[in-house]
Amino acid sequence: MGRPSDAKLRLIEAAKNVVFTHSYEGVSVDELCTAAGVNKSSFYHFFSSKQELVLTAIDSQWQWFEQSVLAPTFSAHLPPQAQILRFFDLSLERQQEQQQATGHMRGCPAGNLTLEMSAQDELIRTRVEQFFRKWLTYFEQMLDEAKEQRIVPATLDTTLTAQELLAYFEGVMLLAKGCNNPSLIATLRMGVLALMQYQGDQEARATEA
Repeated sequence: MGRPSDAKLRLIEAAKNVVFTHSYEGVSVDELCTAAGVNKSSFYHFFSSKQELVLTAIDSQWQWFEQSVLAPTFSAHLPPQAQILRFFDLSLERQQEQQQATGHMRGCPAGNLTLEMSAQDELIRTRVEQFFRKWLTYFEQMLDEAKEQRIVPATLDTTLTAQELLAYFEGVMLLAKGCNNPSLIATLRMGVLALMQYQGDQEARATEA
């Protein structure tokens, strides 16, 4: 039933795999324990409620997302326009892997939880909002670099445009999930260049595509 030393981590991973993919309301503590391979007493040793577990899982998901996706992608070794396109490419790769493993595209964990819980649980809504706010800083940094390199208009509102890029990404993920078709992520990825008013030449666009 899971070693005590790793029971907490098992529960967090179970929440990320089950709740973020399927449903918060639709899964019980018993089901989370079964998915984690731990007993119920272990659950309540570490967490007072399902809500507390999910809040911890959101923080864990952010740490993974920042370290494994955002930090490596939005780095100085890539030009700004390549950074955002690479972000879409990494998202596509992960969704394809999940679809091949389960038969279904899982979509964005933060987006899934927002759709279900934003009007149901204020603590969860606030924690996911913090997730999005930290995510936006990477988009804003990329746009600031693009302005410095004069590949977007000097008048571009980077804060607003970062929000538009995030909204576009979440919309693409929702559409692709609804169609169970990760390839839509690749098909629609070039739309981000229009949103950021990218001023590169056609040759550069073709290379980035």
